[in-house]
Amino acid sequence: EMSRVYPKGTRMDSSNYMPQMFWNAGCQMVALNFQTMDLPMQQNMALFEFNGQSGYLLKHEFMRRLDKQFNPFSVDRIDVVVATTLSITIISGQFLSERSVRTYVEVELFGLPGDPKRRYRTKLSPTANSINPVWKEEPFIFEKILMPELASLRIAVMEEGSKFLGHRIIPINALHSGYHHLCLRSESNMALTMPALFVFLEMKDYIPDTWADLTVALANPIKYFNAQDKKSVKLKGVTGSLPEKLFSGTPVASQSNGAPVSAGNGSTAPGTKATGEEATKEVTEPQTASLEELRELKGVVKLQRRHEKELRELERRGARRWEELLQRGAAQLAELQTQAAGCKLRPGKGSRKKRTLPCEETVVAPSEPHDRADPRVQELKDRLEQELQQQGEEKYRSVLKRKEQHVTEQIAKMMELAREKQAAELKTFKETSETDTKEMKKKLEAKRLERIQAMTKVTTDKVAQERLKREINNSHIQEVVQAVKQMTETLERHQEKLEERQTACLEQIQAMEKQFQEKALAEYEAKMKGLEAEVKESVRAYFKDCFPTEAEDKPERSCEASEESCPQEPLVSKADTQESRL
Repeated sequence: EMSRVYPKGTRMDSSNYMPQMFWNAGCQMVALNFQTMDLPMQQNMALFEFNGQSGYLLKHEFMRRLDKQFNPFSVDRIDVVVATTLSITIISGQFLSERSVRTYVEVELFGLPGDPKRRYRTKLSPTANSINPVWKEEPFIFEKILMPELASLRIAVMEEGSKFLGHRIIPINALHSGYHHLCLRSESNMALTMPALFVFLEMKDYIPDTWADLTVALANPIKYFNAQDKKSVKLKGVTGSLPEKLFSGTPVASQSNGAPVSAGNGSTAPGTKATGEEATKEVTEPQTASLEELRELKGVVKLQRRHEKELRELERRGARRWEELLQRGAAQLAELQTQAAGCKLRPGKGSRKKRTLPCEETVVAPSEPHDRADPRVQELKDRLEQELQQQGEEKYRSVLKRKEQHVTEQIAKMMELAREKQAAELKTFKETSETDTKEMKKKLEAKRLERIQAMTKVTTDKVAQERLKREINNSHIQEVVQAVKQMTETLERHQEKLEERQTACLEQIQAMEKQFQEKALAEYEAKMKGLEAEVKESVRAYFKDCFPTEAEDKPERSCEASEESCPQEPLVSKADTQESRL
């Protein structure tokens, strides 16, 4: 897809805009005003000089890839693109002007917004010599050119009054390391015949200062470790012991006392991972309330006590009804015994009047009332046992229903309190996570400030300080992003585990309802099986306590009958003796 940019139609002058920003965005054609030979037009003409005058720029390969996303405002790095470091040393010039003037050179870079925008300038030539001026300057370093294919280098020569003498704009990918004579061009990009600059260029891949020692060690390991051995011997003579490490990924410089101090760059890319791990170590795995803790909550305990009180009251009413039935049965039995005793007195008086009674009448007469009363007593006992059986079944059924109701209420209460507790746990966990993240950011910020302070103590060059400060800030941003990402992942993992534990706890609470109901049903069935024996035992024990003579009813009566059926002589003699006494 082709794109083209035009100057604004409502403008009143013939000025141009910088085409670099549109080239950075992937625009193939940028229209300019050819009548104005300003810096944008000079850059445009210089770039198309190396493009074969094709009329358009091909979009960068990285922008044509569908699996990659290009951000021209990136300040860190661009994926699959190796950054470049450019070092240029201005040595001398040849035939710069026809007049004897003092001159200087400006070096400027055009590229992405994240590229170094520093404009370097040499000092004025020591003498008014424009034939072969010499500058004894340090190299001008453009340390990190993110995308060399989109960057250009401009070298301009000015005389003392900032008058333009000549310039040259060259794309970065057209430069090569070594010594070069650069022929200068005019404002309209026309080649000048004599003026030229003699420079030294050094092109290399960008390597952060953090890895400088590692690069040196890999390039010449024998030399590096020999130097480390010499340093170790010196340290041994000072401190009496060897250092623990001869080589470390983080560059350090040794003081006279053997204490390591951070290097002047202040950036610690290898420590980024360790910083992230230290940040994530502070995150503790959350714990949820267990089932026992939920059962000991105030609301659950209070509900259980109320249910226990209701069950005791229900048991008390059942026991009272049971006792009333037993007392009523005892009263009816006492009434029957009273009636039976009244029937016994009448035959006894008649026997005394007759004085002598046959043996058969003496034996049968006392037993008749018992035989007549025994079926009524047995019927009374059977009816009492039946009533007690019904009462017991009704009591146990009501207890079972009440227990099932209590279990449902308790489980519902536990579920409600558990959800409230778990919601509070999640809220506390999130608040703690936010607090930990803030504390981690504060620690990293304090670490950044410490690195900047250490850097300012080591170097006093403002240009180097600015460059190192920018690196420290970029490194700090990477550290914070990585640490926050790791902490977020850890927190999400812990939150998932917490939610799983909470879900398992709720499932256990729901399973408790079925267990309690099964337990209550088992108790009900066991009590129903033993109810019949309990009823008989209660009736027998109660009647034995209230009427001890009645408890031995039939066996004693059978014995008395056998004694009355003995030989008649002793009975008659005994009766005669009693008669004579009367």
